[in-house]
Amino acid sequence: VDLRVAEARKIIMRSVDTKISQQDVPSALQAVRVALKLASNILDHPEEEKYRQFKSSNPAISKKLLRVPGGQDLIRAMCFKTGVVQFEEYWIADVSSFGIRVLAEARDGLLHYEATLAKELERRDMERRARLAGESEERRQILQQIEGDKADRQDRKWR
Repeated sequence: VDLRVAEARKIIMRSVDTKISQQDVPSALQAVRVALKLASNILDHPEEEKYRQFKSSNPAISKKLLRVPGGQDLIRAMCFKTGVVQFEEYWIADVSSFGIRVLAEARDGLLHYEATLAKELERRDMERRARLAGESEERRQILQQIEGDKADRQDRKWR
């Protein structure tokens, strides 16, 4: 059974590595956070039925995770399977001891990816702010030069 858990972890990490993390950083971070939330909810509340399944049509999960390349592969690797309940398609988690162990491994790996992606997003945001601050300083200097030129022209008029 440990070999199956290790194999599931490998598939989870591969789907994040090769597909999800190749998207733009905000989309990848959203997908990882949604998958992390799904795993954490089940692990934190294993007896709660409402956390064990979600509708395929759920707008937030669908947009942020299922439609992202690799999102469905990730969910499947996390031991979710599709099923029909009252004529609606659902993703249903395997909450056997194996499924719970896979979700725990997924949560550990996803926490690492979340931290990495969040740092990258913060780094890019700081670079953007620094670039904007530099542009603002450059703009201020140009405006100051324009005012100086205007003053010089005024001085020449009065002579």
